Amino acid sequence: MAALAADSPLRVDITSETDGRFPPAVESAAYFVVAEGLANAAKHADAETVTVTLTRTADLIRVTLTDDGHGGADPLGTGLDGLRRRVEALDGTLTIASPPGGPTQLIAEFPCAS
Repeated sequence: MAALAADSPLRVDITSETDGRFPPAVESAAYFVVAEGLANAAKHADAETVTVTLTRTADLIRVTLTDDGHGGADPLGTGLDGLRRRVEALDGTLTIASPPGGPTQLIAEFPCAS
């Protein structure tokens, strides 16, 4: 995630409340969610800052991205629909909140037994 943050034109704050690595399939999907979320915030939302938070409980991994852009993201658009399909392929969920005026928040949750 640090490499994605370093390459982003936005200021990216990462908070990780996890120990160790995720299962490979979840790690790959989480990376993709963050990469696409950062790209969308920079390209479409006129955002300046994105906060990425990673949390893990005994049975759930959550990746949350919140930007300070203008909101209005279409959850049914092809990019966000592709993210949803990638998360759902691992029995996860993707929640998108993007009211007009912002902020936009993506929450990807992946089941993960410890």
